Amino acid sequence: MAERLRDRLADDGYEPVIFLERPDCFELASLDHPTRAAIAIGGDGTLRGIAHRLYLDACEISPGATTALRKTASEPPLLIVPLGTANLMGKHLGIHWKDRTLERQVSAAIAQNNVVRLDTARANGRLFLLMTGVGFDAHVVHELSRLRRGPIRLTNYLTPTLTALRDYRFPPLSVTVDGKQVFGPEPGIVFVGNLPEYGTGFPVLPLARADDGVLDVCALPARSVPDLMVLFLQAAVGEHLRKEGVVYVKGKRVNITAPGGEPVPVQVDGDPAGHTPVDIDLLPIRLPFIVPAEPGRSPRGLPNRT
Repeated sequence: MAERLRDRLADDGYEPVIFLERPDCFELASLDHPTRAAIAIGGDGTLRGIAHRLYLDACEISPGATTALRKTASEPPLLIVPLGTANLMGKHLGIHWKDRTLERQVSAAIAQNNVVRLDTARANGRLFLLMTGVGFDAHVVHELSRLRRGPIRLTNYLTPTLTALRDYRFPPLSVTVDGKQVFGPEPGIVFVGNLPEYGTGFPVLPLARADDGVLDVCALPARSVPDLMVLFLQAAVGEHLRKEGVVYVKGKRVNITAPGGEPVPVQVDGDPAGHTPVDIDLLPIRLPFIVPAEPGRSPRGLPNRT
């Protein structure tokens, strides 16, 4: 697929360069000309790695936001060719390339340069584009990472989920948003993110917007597997925010701890990311994404384009 894109882009007058190694292997400074786009072929994890390389490794984020914003303004926008399991960012942006016309569509999108800018954040210094989860779902992700061999399919989640349902003990969590404690200490699970979508297909953060300048935080009390099953069913029909004890707030800085002393697993965009405590902060940059400019088409929750 990368070679097909390279050939078409070369025919259209670009000078494409392919990187097939880890996202941290490429260096834009080594290229001879300004870069029009960074094409990410892969899943959400690959996309996050490339974005981290381009935007967090390329500049130092500090409390003085203007410096970081100026430095990232010259970096190329991202263009997604989804090949992963969930591809939540691709779905959110409404990207549906057709295999037979992929090269033409991608080249046309680069030429049109129709860009949307999305908020981004970091959890314990690690960039994330979608969501950070703390608790049961992160336990599943950690177990999957321990067991996985090669690419992931949805069926690979079955054994880790069953293991988590058997073993997870729901330790208490405490959540602070912008300096104010909003949840706990209480057993539960917590989600912090930019997008409403989650890997299950349910809108865990239904009020989230990727360009509103804040993070959405949802803390759900759960003491046992039966509690978790109730939450699962309620989330499936969009009713989980009405459950007693659920906290849903917005903010820019989030701290999640486990007061009981037992470290609780953390996942970032579907990959394991250590354990609590976790500090999450909205970054002073909005990442640019190229999307197809089709009449009447608009990514969900993204009315503004540049």
